[in-house]
Amino acid sequence: MIASQSFLLAVGVILLEKSTILLSVCVIVALFQLWFIWYRIIRVRTIIVDYYKHGLSQKFSDMGTKKGVGDVGLREDTYVKKAAIRKVVNDQLADDERKPKLKHNFRLTRVKLDVLLPITFSIIWIGLLVANFITLM
Repeated sequence: MIASQSFLLAVGVILLEKSTILLSVCVIVALFQLWFIWYRIIRVRTIIVDYYKHGLSQKFSDMGTKKGVGDVGLREDTYVKKAAIRKVVNDQLADDERKPKLKHNFRLTRVKLDVLLPITFSIIWIGLLVANFITLM
């Protein structure tokens, strides 16, 4: 995704002085890629990695409680799609392992790469668009 953003930024800079409409389309496409494709994929991937890394299907039931004998293990899709169950499981996991950072799927490294990077690209895109409109005035 970084490569596609870099390519689109190069195209956006070329279009900066040439066409406001094409630059606007380029900005819309880039922001769509960032937030509706990239961020969503990264978010789900992060949750799934934690699911398998911590063996949550072995530790918790599909209701988010500690797994007992005969209980069905927590399913991946339940953990990914149900934020309330994910919060309960993450809180219990953090308490069990005495690691408060496990309460959240986005830890510092993930925040830097998967949140701050898209925000940075978004700021650059908005800056290009604003610069384009300023030069038109």
